Amino acid sequence: MLHRVLCVVCVPAAAAAAQPLVSNFELSREGWTVQTRTVPTGAFTLVSTFSADLIAQGGDAGGYIEELDPDSNWSFFASPDAWAGDRSSALGRPLSYSIRTNVTDYPDGRLVVLLGAGAAKISCATQPPAIGVWVRRSLPLTQGTWRVGSAGTGAVATTAQISAVLTSLSRVLIGMEYGGDVLQERVGLDSVSLGSCPADFDADGTVDFFDYDAFVQCFEGASCPPGTSADFDGDGTVDFFDYDAFVVSFETGC
Repeated sequence: MLHRVLCVVCVPAAAAAAQPLVSNFELSREGWTVQTRTVPTGAFTLVSTFSADLIAQGGDAGGYIEELDPDSNWSFFASPDAWAGDRSSALGRPLSYSIRTNVTDYPDGRLVVLLGAGAAKISCATQPPAIGVWVRRSLPLTQGTWRVGSAGTGAVATTAQISAVLTSLSRVLIGMEYGGDVLQERVGLDSVSLGSCPADFDADGTVDFFDYDAFVQCFEGASCPPGTSADFDGDGTVDFFDYDAFVVSFETGC
């Protein structure tokens, strides 16, 4: 077995990971809603708030939330009030989530926006997901990934600007505007985390050999923890580069 051979070459020091914000929607919506807003290139003001549907099975994995596009404005899954506050510990770590949609003919649902105090905003324009399958996203909270403003097209956000938004975080908005018509697209969201440590593969708050074992099982094609993938380097292929990337992260700790 792979883990019996390769465990010999890695003897990392266990490291405690800062506890991330996590929503898996196993029993409830966990405070998440759907918000519709005016165009991101403009004032980007709140129009309406809706309650998402809670689905018990079929997510990535288990329960998830879902919503049918409710109006003609820009629609987003919106984080709960409990996520607001000083989240500066997430700097340098990812915002990760799983998304699924039934259409992509108006792919502006790719936008992800973080709102801070006052008018502070940073955004990221992701690639539209494949239709009808869960797609995992992991957006590093580092310079080069995010743009200033809400449209995903502004100046590259500096580390200081990302930190300023995280320090006074008010809302995480994950786009779901993948269709051009009202009531056209039905979009699901699952396994959202902010500030997770990549090496904490089983998401228990500690980096230890349970994470190593969980990754190896996932890498070998067995079970993977909810919201994870053996494609650790995110290049779309599971290979030994992913294993090497995990070992480096595991040895570094958090």
